Amino acid sequence: MKTVVAAALGECVHVAGVSNFLRLAEAAGWRTVFLGPAVSIEEVLAAARREKADLVGVSYRLTPETGERLLGEFAEAASDLWADGVRFAFAGTPPVAKPAAQLGFFEKIFDGRETPEQVLAWLKGQPAGDLTETDFPQTTIERILWKSPYPILRHHFGLPTMEATLDGVAKIADSQALDLISLGTDQDAQECLKIINMRRVTFPSCKALLFLYCVGAAVAIYNCGFSRRVA
Repeated sequence: MKTVVAAALGECVHVAGVSNFLRLAEAAGWRTVFLGPAVSIEEVLAAARREKADLVGVSYRLTPETGERLLGEFAEAASDLWADGVRFAFAGTPPVAKPAAQLGFFEKIFDGRETPEQVLAWLKGQPAGDLTETDFPQTTIERILWKSPYPILRHHFGLPTMEATLDGVAKIADSQALDLISLGTDQDAQECLKIINMRRVTFPSCKALLFLYCVGAAVAIYNCGFSRRVA
């Protein structure tokens, strides 16, 4: 099992992000070692050697100028571990993340704008940047496994016209808020029409994969406000 050691570096005492990162790491199968707040460079590196860490994560969320100096010292002190193949990641506010990235030392920089899914994907060795449609699993089972330990999310959605509904689905997909959408504009449509199959509808601009449940024996959903075939 791979080991990650993480801490809030220097005088920084903000550990909520570190704790969340380690929780995701555990879900991805890592053994985690939390060193706590305000940990010195020497303590972090001693723990990394003692625990035989595969990954060392440090966080700093205070003054950017101080953070830049501290991270430079950290990178210099950790150069032997880096040369031996230990991986390093940094997390902090965008003003601190910028000079951290310029060091060229950290494999991954988190500035707080990442989704939990992106962080988890990186920890699993999957693409974790700006995800495109092709990065999202194409079937329900694959999506469930990809999002584990988080559940996939479904919501009922429908507007009075087909055009408005498809436009709304595209916006939802771009937001990456859902995994599944069931079509129908009202409760009667869901109760009275039998779900007979599932089709995937893609939108060129969408960053999330969404499944549309097609309802009705002929898939002509007049009761849902649609006047033509959906699938």
